[in-house]
Amino acid sequence: MALLDILIPQMGEGLQEVVIVGFQKEPGDRVRRDEPLYSMETDKAVMDMESPFDGVLTEWLASAGDVLPVGAPIARVEIASESADVDEVEVVNEQYIEPNPVVDHSDRYLSDRQAIDRQVIERSGAVVPPRTRALCRERGISEDEMYRIPYNGSKLMPADVDAYLVASAISTTGGDTVESAEPVPGIDQSEYVEQPVLGQQRVFNSRVRRSVDLVVTGTMTRPMRWTPVTDRVRKEREQDFTFRPTAFQTFAWCVAQAIKSHPKMRSTLLGDETVRIYKHLNLGIAVARDNGELVTAVVRNADTLEYRDFVREIQASIDLARQGDDQADSATQFLLTYLGGFDIIEAIPVLVAPAIGVLFLGGTYPREGEPWSNLTLTFDHRLINGVEGAVFLKSIVETAYDLAEAP
Repeated sequence: MALLDILIPQMGEGLQEVVIVGFQKEPGDRVRRDEPLYSMETDKAVMDMESPFDGVLTEWLASAGDVLPVGAPIARVEIASESADVDEVEVVNEQYIEPNPVVDHSDRYLSDRQAIDRQVIERSGAVVPPRTRALCRERGISEDEMYRIPYNGSKLMPADVDAYLVASAISTTGGDTVESAEPVPGIDQSEYVEQPVLGQQRVFNSRVRRSVDLVVTGTMTRPMRWTPVTDRVRKEREQDFTFRPTAFQTFAWCVAQAIKSHPKMRSTLLGDETVRIYKHLNLGIAVARDNGELVTAVVRNADTLEYRDFVREIQASIDLARQGDDQADSATQFLLTYLGGFDIIEAIPVLVAPAIGVLFLGGTYPREGEPWSNLTLTFDHRLINGVEGAVFLKSIVETAYDLAEAP
């Protein structure tokens, strides 16, 4: 029998990291060649990755939601030694390596950082179960440090990690603080604390980094009279006291309706030469959680919903997001963000690919004796030009004014 580590493959030029979405198999399951094994998100899409050979999945080396660099190990598979030749596997599928072969050529597929981590693993000989890896990530323990933790028995277990943290005087209360591995010269360590970036925030950070490398953005702002929106909210509440829409929810419905006549705003770019235009809009809403994480709620087929149905759907999606359910995927074409509750009247929103546009709604301010709000649109200039962005903003405003006058 032979053990092979499955590595994150290089799927295109410039791809540096991926987000692990989910798994199709459990440890102990038999896998067949070309059978889907796990799903990952790149800057272009969410895709299923297949096994290149028959075998048994022994363990996952990562968790859903992890951000992994290309070349990082994600799974370990046991195969019959007679069923596949390791050297042949390396030639045909360069993302697969044997973890401890007698003659190891696999470092040619690893970055310098990954090669150093690999050497630490081989020197230590430690076996680290997935739940121990997850605990180390939660506590802010790096890969190098993890393989230096003393342990009893044949595996590094969570209890060993806890004992190490206590001995090192590192907080074990959920990873709130960690001791600095490299103190800042000239500054007493008691003057600061360090903590790991939260899981959902790491996913968001990965998407933002990919977007910066990929997207050419344009940004524009226009004012909007806010009275029509509040008039509609007041009218709805007076007609039915059990129905309690908010001004933001009402505005979001206007955006979804305006996108009906602007198909580019419900599109995504596949590379620089192909546009995928969706029949209906999946509208994302940025939601800040109490712990500081930024996640996305999504209203699917938002442009098909009547006003009241839309209000109910957006509230349900936001409630799930506040519980930590990030709903964004490669089919979320347009995003909304709002900080009016903090009296922020203008900001430049950051576009996170593969969305084609993001709209910031500012808080109200007085103008001409009425409340007004600024709409700031950031869009992918590779597909949308300035005039199209301006016409789209005008459509949103007109939709809101028409809604106020509707019965």
